[in-house]
Amino acid sequence: MVEGSIAPESMNEHEHHGESAQEVSIADAIQHFEQEYMGRSSRYIRVYMVKDIAVVRARGMLSPAERQLASTHEGRVLIKQLWVKEMEGLKSVLRYRLESLIGIPLSGLTLDIDPREDEWIAVIRLRPEGSWG
Repeated sequence: MVEGSIAPESMNEHEHHGESAQEVSIADAIQHFEQEYMGRSSRYIRVYMVKDIAVVRARGMLSPAERQLASTHEGRVLIKQLWVKEMEGLKSVLRYRLESLIGIPLSGLTLDIDPREDEWIAVIRLRPEGSWG
C-alpha cells in the first residue's frame, strides 16, 4: 500500500514526501473540488493506492457549528442527510474531474461521511468496467 497526503493549511505542492504523482494529484483534485463546490476544504487528505483502487480519507471539513451539531445522534443524521443530498448533485462533477486527471474512465466512485469523526471517504475504482479478467 502506498500513501499520498496533503494538509492544505501547511503543505504546498513541493512538500509531498514519498507519495506518487498520481496520489498527490488525486489529493489536490479533491481539495480543489471541495473548495470550489463546498466553499471549504478538509484540513487533511490522504490517498491510499492499492492496485486499481484509490481510497481517499478527508478529515476536518466540518465547521465549528457542524461539529457541535455532530455531538448528538440527531445532529449527525442531519449532517449526513445534507451531505448525501449535496453529493448527489456533485458526484458526477467529481467523477468527471477524477477521470480527466487519471486519464481513464472510472468503474466506480463510492462516497460516505462520518460526522462523528469529521471525515469523509471516497473509494475510487480505477479499472474500467469489463476489464476484469
